[in-house]
Amino acid sequence: MNDSSYISQERQETFERYLMAQMDHRERSQFLENLEQDAQLMQEFKEFKALFHSVEEASLREQMESFHTGLESPSKKTIKGRTFPIYKIAAVITVLVAMGLWLLYQKNPNEKLYQEYFTADPGLPTVMGNSSNYNFYEAMVDYKQGHYKTAITKWEQLWAQKKDNDTLNYFLGSAYLADGEATKAISFFDLVVEDDNASFKNEAAFYQGLAHLKNGDTHAALKSLEKAKDEKSRELIKKLKD
Repeated sequence: MNDSSYISQERQETFERYLMAQMDHRERSQFLENLEQDAQLMQEFKEFKALFHSVEEASLREQMESFHTGLESPSKKTIKGRTFPIYKIAAVITVLVAMGLWLLYQKNPNEKLYQEYFTADPGLPTVMGNSSNYNFYEAMVDYKQGHYKTAITKWEQLWAQKKDNDTLNYFLGSAYLADGEATKAISFFDLVVEDDNASFKNEAAFYQGLAHLKNGDTHAALKSLEKAKDEKSRELIKKLKD
């Protein structure tokens, strides 16, 4: 009999690594891409994540007592109308305990520096009028309101015809970084930093450094920050080298 709620052990381990922030930036990017492309994987992840939070909200003692009682009962429990094998719930308890220890003892100093230095670029003045760049500035309004995904969608439509536009590349990178997509942000900042005539070359180098920092790559962060000519970058470089 096929159990539609079954999630393979391998996938559970993958979900656990993601929820416990144990993936490096490449594995994390690949995992998120797989989620977007695989509807079944997305559904399983949503169920696992929901279970994760359900257990998190419950009393650990009560859960463990019910597990011991359940060992003498049928081997499945029902949570929110869904049937899950007990070993799944026990595995999530293990994840929660491990995640708590990880958060307590493994605070990432790079992430702390990132949070300290990152502030989204404020954007450009949005004087719309009859400007030929109406679509660009329409997206800029979304960006300045914090609707980063909407701005990205609009700017990427423009980018298809203007891939060499340094302003567009810079703000696409800025929007992706503000939206938490550091790896995608880096690819756009690369285009600006490599352009000697780019208007936002210095800013792009700084934010590129922060994006590498968010991804845990201190060496790449230093290389980018050293290309930025401002006091804030020099200050951050000093902290990374101390």
